[in-house]
Amino acid sequence: MKNLSIIMLLFIAGMGCKPKVISGKELENKLMETMSDYLKKSSTTGAEFEVKSVNYFPNADKKLYDCEFSVLMHLKNRDTIGIMKAQITNDFKKVDRIQ
Repeated sequence: MKNLSIIMLLFIAGMGCKPKVISGKELENKLMETMSDYLKKSSTTGAEFEVKSVNYFPNADKKLYDCEFSVLMHLKNRDTIGIMKAQITNDFKKVDRIQ
């Protein structure tokens, strides 16, 4: 009985450690949040960025997302909207801006 409870405890702990796979709207929101955080940290011009939308697909090696963001940029005397491209890792910790 003791061995069975230890096995069950290890099984439950193993299932809890498995990373949750997200998709759909939740994935879009996480990608937009990650890019927004990256832009806030890397901005040196004093501009404010607002990520409006994202188009994405998994990279061929399945470790990255290739993303294209529609971004509204606010400067002191003007606003503009543009496209930014980036690759974001599956764990959302690293952003490599392409364009």
